[in-house]
Amino acid sequence: MSHVAQVPSPPAAASDRPGRDRLWHPRFHLCAVCLRPAQGFGFFDPDKPRPRKHRWFCSMPCQQWFAARHRKGLTMIGTTDEERLAIALVMKRLGRLMGDIGWQKRLCELSETEVTALIEEVLEGYGAEMSRVAQKAEVPF
Repeated sequence: MSHVAQVPSPPAAASDRPGRDRLWHPRFHLCAVCLRPAQGFGFFDPDKPRPRKHRWFCSMPCQQWFAARHRKGLTMIGTTDEERLAIALVMKRLGRLMGDIGWQKRLCELSETEVTALIEEVLEGYGAEMSRVAQKAEVPF
C-alpha cells in the first residue's frame, strides 16, 4: 500500500493569456460604489482587451447600479448627482457628531478617539447612503 499523496499537475496556461492566472477573489478590495469590503460580485468590460480592469462590489444592487451606468456610457470619474446627495446627507450626520464634540475645538485639538469617530461617521455614512441610492435606483432589465 502506498501512502504517497496524489497531487494533480497544474493546469496548462491558456494561449490567450500567458503566465499565471489571477486569483478571482476580491480580498482587500473595496466596493466600487459604496466603499464597503467587496464580497465577490465583480464586473469587467468584455469589449476591452486583456488585461481587463476588474471592479468589485459588496452586493448585487451595487453591481447592478454600476452595470446600468456602464451601459449608458457614464463613467465613475467626478461626482454624480447621487454622490453629491450622499455627501450632503453625510454632512448632516457629521454636523450632529461635531455638535456633540464641540464646534469651538480646532481639528488639531481633537483627541484620537474623536478623530476616529469623525472618520468612521463619514465612511459609514457615505457607504450607507450610496447603498441606499443603489437599492432605490431602477435597473433597466
